[in-house]
Amino acid sequence: MTPTPPNRHPDPDPDRTAPAASTAPVDDEPGCATVLDPTAWGSPVAVTPPAPPPPLLPPPPTAPPPPTAPPPAPPRYAVRRFGPGVPPAVAAAWHGTPPHPARRPTLPWLVPAAVVLALLAVLPARCRAEPPLTPTGLTLTATPADGPPCDGSAVFTATVTTDGHPGTVRYRWRRDDGTVSDALQQPVRAREYRTDLVLSWSFVGRGTLHATATVEILSPRSLSATASFDYTCPG
Repeated sequence: MTPTPPNRHPDPDPDRTAPAASTAPVDDEPGCATVLDPTAWGSPVAVTPPAPPPPLLPPPPTAPPPPTAPPPAPPRYAVRRFGPGVPPAVAAAWHGTPPHPARRPTLPWLVPAAVVLALLAVLPARCRAEPPLTPTGLTLTATPADGPPCDGSAVFTATVTTDGHPGTVRYRWRRDDGTVSDALQQPVRAREYRTDLVLSWSFVGRGTLHATATVEILSPRSLSATASFDYTCPG
């Protein structure tokens, strides 16, 4: 007979039956430990609390919805047009309308009008660009210088010098017998630097006369010159 080992921890209550040992396998994990009665064992058994649940993660971002396809374009319809190469009569026959008569061009009358307008624009500018005529000198001589013979004539010649520009010289004659001519005109061409004005004076009868003639330039510049001689016809 095998001897029973002594009980190191005597039971204070001898009448209480010790619990039977569990035959279930014991798991080494703390969460699976068997909790014993503290009164059956001399020291308290630490209870391991269960592990906290894992933290909640935010849901993964959702992808944007795929782009929708554009609506189909409406069907295109062909339009028949006549280009510049189609004659108007053919286009009118295609549409069923009578062709219009061709209009005459209105451009020919514009050409003379344009020419006239161009001349009107150029002529005043040309007149403004051309300087006016300016007399620069005046001399007067009588022929013959000592007077005409009996019942003869004398010629007075006035020489007007100019600056060479074209224009018109207005002048008149005066005689000492009281005769005054009308205003006369003498045209002067371009690059013509002198022009002559002529007066003829006739004498009739016997006797002696001191004759004097004067030429007056009225425009474009006022000038005057005088010449004299003695008419002598013995009786």
